[in-house]
Amino acid sequence: MIDDQTMRSMLEGMQSAAEEALHSAPAFYEALRSLKAEIDRDPQVRSAVNQLGAGGSRVSSSLTPHIKIRLRTSRGEISLPERKRIAISRSAPVAHLTQELRSAASHVIVRGRYREVLDRIMNDAIGSSERFEQIASAIEKAGHEIVICLDLSAYAQVRQAQVRQAAEPVARAKEFRSGREPLAHLLSGQDLQFLKDLKISALEN
Repeated sequence: MIDDQTMRSMLEGMQSAAEEALHSAPAFYEALRSLKAEIDRDPQVRSAVNQLGAGGSRVSSSLTPHIKIRLRTSRGEISLPERKRIAISRSAPVAHLTQELRSAASHVIVRGRYREVLDRIMNDAIGSSERFEQIASAIEKAGHEIVICLDLSAYAQVRQAQVRQAAEPVARAKEFRSGREPLAHLLSGQDLQFLKDLKISALEN
């Protein structure tokens, strides 16, 4: 019998092995990029982005994939803690439009064909990982079930416009520079490393 602490350690090993396998699958990055482009072209997404821009907000969109693995045991489900995301306070209209933007992006993911392509690539990549299969085999022999899913939560970081000071040219130059900086302050270090491994540039749009 495998105790809960050992089970969680094995779960961490499986998730790490799964992510490593996905890093070595170039087709996954290509499909992810195509999905991102499909989201950007969606009329509802574009409408929400335009409305936010018209109100002076800047939108930084991203599509960061995460592999989630759960273990179903006789004592219940075991899973790793959710990755924390930074909470940003916004005015009511901006918060409403931000939610509209995220909902529209999620709708594209659900109805689009790239979700199935990404799932298939993920399953093939994980299935080819010896490290993953060794851990999974030990868990399944103990009578537990492994559930794997790909989280493609689409989200957007929205920053509301600040009151401009008298030095307008200086403020504009600062905005231009910040618009080209990496989103290190918006994504976790693990997310940024994952995107780097997939050769995805984490720059604001």
